[in-house]
Amino acid sequence: MTQRTKKYGIRILAPAVGLAAAAVLVAPAGAGAAATTNGWHIRASTPVGKWEGTVEHAEGAGNVTLSFHANGVMCLSSGGGPEGGGSGKGAWKRTGVNAFSYKVRERLFQGDGTTVGYVDVNQKAFQSGGTFKSSGISKIYDANNNFLLAAEAKVRVTRVSATPAAC
Repeated sequence: MTQRTKKYGIRILAPAVGLAAAAVLVAPAGAGAAATTNGWHIRASTPVGKWEGTVEHAEGAGNVTLSFHANGVMCLSSGGGPEGGGSGKGAWKRTGVNAFSYKVRERLFQGDGTTVGYVDVNQKAFQSGGTFKSSGISKIYDANNNFLLAAEAKVRVTRVSATPAAC
């Protein structure tokens, strides 16, 4: 092979790699990406659907419901009942095979609906079939949006429906 052919081959390879990367980046968030390992095609899990489980945080643990939509939107609800709870709408994105991250601003409220604060949730997740675990640092604010503290939160959930709940 001549030097000119090698250069030509490199010029062709770089745009091809760039186009392949762009194709992966524009795939819908809920699309199950296919990976190849030793010639075998592996279909990645998708978090699209409704999930229920627990969240552990600085104040203890509580129930949480998460819904992930194929368009990258996600919703969260926690607690509920006479003591209050939380709810929020955010976004998620795939970060690898069976891995994704999500961010949401959760409004915390008393049982009568009065806002008592906010939590900026930022989690990195790993999915194994119908379950996933995630963890990250949450930033907690009072009702006037004054920063109070940052604390680690861990989520463990199980898929209860392939159809996400409306936000």
